[in-house]
Amino acid sequence: MRFAIPTDDSRTVASHFGRAKYFMIVEIENGKEFSRKLVENLHAKGHHGHHGHHGHEETHETSCCNGHGNGHGNGNHHHGHDDVFESTGQIDAVVAVRMGQHMYEELVERKIDIYLVEPGTSIDTIVSKMISGELRKIEPRK
Repeated sequence: MRFAIPTDDSRTVASHFGRAKYFMIVEIENGKEFSRKLVENLHAKGHHGHHGHHGHEETHETSCCNGHGNGHGNGNHHHGHDDVFESTGQIDAVVAVRMGQHMYEELVERKIDIYLVEPGTSIDTIVSKMISGELRKIEPRK
């Protein structure tokens, strides 16, 4: 399994997935950490503070992705998160504290699993809990 953790300091999870400075890309094989690599978040670098949608996005963000089944837009509207996926490469899952509705919808559409953690959780703790199966996975609404 290959997953991305948003981080601003390379030690703890960032509070917002798409706005993090970096992603820690972790690979787990046979119940053990196989690799860990820090990559720059091209979305934050190229667009931080640039998207007008971030101002109204706050009403849709929660720490548990609640309310993501209803919101604005017609389902075909994307805010251009391709640079996030360019940063992370092919991944199976993400770990986050919170994210905007559009990022959530893109992850679901791409069949990327979403796991939630508390703010300030260390990357080492996240990796350990991912290996042990302790992280809470968000199930998309059908």
